[in-house]
Amino acid sequence: MSNIKDLARSTGLSTATVSRYLNGHPYVSKEAQYAIELAIRELGYSPNAAARSLRSGKTGRIAIVVLDASHPFYSALVAGAAGAAVEYGYDLLVQQTCTKHWSPDRVLQPVVTRAIDALIVATELEPWGEYAAELERFRVVTCDQALSQAGLHGLYIDHYQSTLDGLEHLYERGARVIACLHDPDHDRCSSSRIRVSAYEQFASRYSEMRIVQLEAEDDTVETGASLLQRIGSEFPEVDGVFSGSDDLAAGLLLAAREAGLDVPGRLRILGFDDQPLARVLGLSTIRQPVRKMGARAVHEVHRLIQRNASCGRGRPNGRRHAPDKIRVPYRLMIRSTT
Repeated sequence: MSNIKDLARSTGLSTATVSRYLNGHPYVSKEAQYAIELAIRELGYSPNAAARSLRSGKTGRIAIVVLDASHPFYSALVAGAAGAAVEYGYDLLVQQTCTKHWSPDRVLQPVVTRAIDALIVATELEPWGEYAAELERFRVVTCDQALSQAGLHGLYIDHYQSTLDGLEHLYERGARVIACLHDPDHDRCSSSRIRVSAYEQFASRYSEMRIVQLEAEDDTVETGASLLQRIGSEFPEVDGVFSGSDDLAAGLLLAAREAGLDVPGRLRILGFDDQPLARVLGLSTIRQPVRKMGARAVHEVHRLIQRNASCGRGRPNGRRHAPDKIRVPYRLMIRSTT
């Protein structure tokens, strides 16, 4: 494997000049740059990442923690983050907490040992325990409303207010008995927990209003279809559904069409996310720009990394600045199901 000395020998330049170029220092002539690039291609030179990491105090790696990478929200978030990571020159490591073998140590230990440059947290890390103070000193950006009050930089969708707005829309469209779907383990799922509190708050607004809370085992079209059958048999008075998911809403809509149920005349259906599926089926939904949020999260951690670099090599700087809190806008998309 070729090294810096080989590049210097091939170009006739000093190892110091080659090293300056490889590490991005200025004052390397255009002619020298061209010669080094040509030698790199000819010799197949690949920089030693570990050595560069030791010299610069950076690893070139950031990590993102999500609940379940297969979930539409988290997959879009990771996709947005991955695209931005490539632009900034980072490798993106993905951790998902839904597996039984996962524990906070798997991602928090690299924080302590500085095996990564920054961390994006898109789900709650419980228990933080002994790592809480370390996280607040590290370069961390959260993408979870439940963590928006922590002493960390963060951006988030306001699930509470968006849920209230969605329920208000269903009410304005004539719904008086609204089925609100949530995760069975909503205490573990922060967005679902926040929405449940919004359901309860909205129910107290109107005396003629009634909220029926139903558990959805997962966010799939099949589950949505089975829930329509349950609603029809157990809660026939329901005339509106806040699904919290486009896939669930799609299942409800397709099952309603198959059953000859008038949507939105008899049943109003509202999704959440605004996936391509929602646009194809004409689902009313709440749009959240998840990909953009993932990209913005990487932008924010890059800014923190650059800020630290300007204050001294390898010195975490999270306590020197008040944490930024960025609320990502959402939008109610009114289509044919309401």
